[in-house]
Amino acid sequence: MALTAVFYEDGKYKNFYPLTHLRPVYTLRAGILPLFKRAERVMDISGLTFLTRHQLATLAAEQYRDYPVNIIKKGSGEVLFINGRVRDYGDLPALVKNSKLSTIFKNNGETVAVLFQQESLEHIPPVVTVEEYIKEIQNSGGSIPDFETSATLYGYGWELVEDIEKEIIEDFKYLKATGSETGGGAKIHDGAHIVNEKDVFLSNDVELFPGAVIDASNGPVYIGANTRVESHAAIYGPTFIGANTVMVAGKITASSIGHTCRVGGEVEESVFHAYVNKYHAGFIGHSYVGPWVNFGAMTTNSDLKNNYSNIRVTLNGQPVDTGSIKVGSFIGDHTKFGIGTLLNTGIIIGICCNIFGGSLIVDKEVPSFRWGNSQGYDTYQFEKAVETARRTAQRRNCTLSEREIEMLKHVFENTADGEGVVNF
Repeated sequence: MALTAVFYEDGKYKNFYPLTHLRPVYTLRAGILPLFKRAERVMDISGLTFLTRHQLATLAAEQYRDYPVNIIKKGSGEVLFINGRVRDYGDLPALVKNSKLSTIFKNNGETVAVLFQQESLEHIPPVVTVEEYIKEIQNSGGSIPDFETSATLYGYGWELVEDIEKEIIEDFKYLKATGSETGGGAKIHDGAHIVNEKDVFLSNDVELFPGAVIDASNGPVYIGANTRVESHAAIYGPTFIGANTVMVAGKITASSIGHTCRVGGEVEESVFHAYVNKYHAGFIGHSYVGPWVNFGAMTTNSDLKNNYSNIRVTLNGQPVDTGSIKVGSFIGDHTKFGIGTLLNTGIIIGICCNIFGGSLIVDKEVPSFRWGNSQGYDTYQFEKAVETARRTAQRRNCTLSEREIEMLKHVFENTADGEGVVNF
């Protein structure tokens, strides 16, 4: 029977700020594929649908045109609502396959997924949250039993970074096995070096220049179409490089780099979502960087404390022990850094910030739309921030959409002065 997967967000999407200000949590990435595409690695799915916050729905529909947003098509078989924070599917695919009843699947009290049999949905009016579906069934006299699953959920953004190597390896295996990606036409100049070629995938029109090195000894390397790896760039697997990216001199290790980025210097165990510009020397490690971020020359972050103790972050104004000794920076869309900026360990920086002055940023959390540095911040005027975002997009032959501007405005208006919280 056909299975429709509906990815939804629960209230913990806020644990992934600033990355989820402008996108649903299930569109984040640890490996090659976004979180919602992982389901296809383990289940036979006939269709994918998104549920998201009402204020984000229009932008999500614009950015992910292949998927219905906040529209559930009934009458085509079972519908599986999947929490967008799923980390490991565990025994969930087997439980879903063998289930004959509508079921809520939980792990340690948290809902991981809810399976609705078709007959459970026939008389339910259109609703847009999984909780509303459950409530409607209960109001009509039905009940949905709970069942424990070994499937797990992400709790915070740094857990995505922890999974980069594992997820690139799993995604690489899946893409290779399904033949869903095709390579060919790569131009490899004399003097370029590939180590362990069987675990290197080069998409169409990739170009490797003399002196470029790709080393897949410790894991696969996947390079997207129309990407240039220039001289003195070294890429160590497991690493993913998205399409239309330029890799300049430097060292990239165990990272997931999105499409249309410019990357040089040193990057280690980090995710660059897309359209990130880190063209110059400097180190970024154990970090997740949103789109349209620009790192000025020599911008560097710390991802390890000198005493090797667990790193504590401040998220939404609250201290959190990450349980890890390596945590870098989490940086929102459209944020810019001046030359020589130094970022303290475990720092969270909102969207549309402009940070400069060549000094150490010691704040644990910098709210969105801030202008300055740890010596003092002003509010970044909305119109000026949007104008910079427009110019940045134009440099990549893109246009900042009205839907994105509306969402930026929503964040601006709901960011409390002097605090790291956003009041949605």
